[in-house]
Amino acid sequence: MNDVEELKNIEMESRAEIARKVGRILSSAAEPADQKAAMELARVLAEDVAVTVREALSKELRECIFLPQDLVSTISKDIEQVSMPFLVSSEAVDDEFLEEIVRSCGESHQEAVAQRKGISEAVAFAIADVACHGAVDKLAENETADLALRSYKRVVERFPEDVSLMEKLATRADLPIEIIEALVFKVSQAYGELLIKKFDVSRDYASYLVSLANRQVFSRTLEMSPLPEIKNYLSQLHAQHGLGSDVLLTYLQNNNLRLFTMSLSVLLGKPYEQLETLVASRDKKVLARLLDSTGFSKSVVGVLLISYERLAF
Repeated sequence: MNDVEELKNIEMESRAEIARKVGRILSSAAEPADQKAAMELARVLAEDVAVTVREALSKELRECIFLPQDLVSTISKDIEQVSMPFLVSSEAVDDEFLEEIVRSCGESHQEAVAQRKGISEAVAFAIADVACHGAVDKLAENETADLALRSYKRVVERFPEDVSLMEKLATRADLPIEIIEALVFKVSQAYGELLIKKFDVSRDYASYLVSLANRQVFSRTLEMSPLPEIKNYLSQLHAQHGLGSDVLLTYLQNNNLRLFTMSLSVLLGKPYEQLETLVASRDKKVLARLLDSTGFSKSVVGVLLISYERLAF
């Protein structure tokens, strides 16, 4: 009688211990013959009638760098108690398989994948595209996941009214500038409705407050972006005739010095580094000459200079 056949006659606790040992062998640099025998046993143990046995095997196999696809599939599609720990941290699953799990399995499996460290862009998009709300929520909290613009857009499309989820996306370090305005608008809009309902604020006044919040939040987020992204955004705004004195005034009033300086750079066609030095000099006359060159009226330049003097350098 071989080892596989003998397993059927062993008590459950003993089979669970064997499962742990098999998992350790497969996770180590054992001899090829031992690896082959252990793999044969692992396939049988993965089908064991006792959940405890399958769970013991699953936990040990998380450390394996390579496992045959059939074994990976068997464990991953088992009940939650067995599959969840494996799906969350197994190193033997590839992106193609993870996408398959997300697109074909239930909510608990999707949530397990969403918690993995270092989720690729493709897997992250699959979660954003079709996964349940719980999985998308966990994805938004997973700072190690690679979320691209298309994933952000898909989440906003699918859950436009979920303010909590929008707020989680807004705090991510990889948030693209292209999506910031959409998130700020959705979150602020929700708060605007709250003001109207809870405090009986007029709709016009609530809209004004929401608009103000949109600008301030967007400016703070944009201020932290890399300079090339800031320049790209402001250049597009200028091309649409939207980079006016009101924008520069907002930046000064909110102490967004990088945005103010880059705005001047775009308006005047001068290098940012050169203007950065001039703006930081606190020389009001120098700034007055720069602002005059933009074509703003004297009264507008005067208002901008007053805000400049109040800046906290």
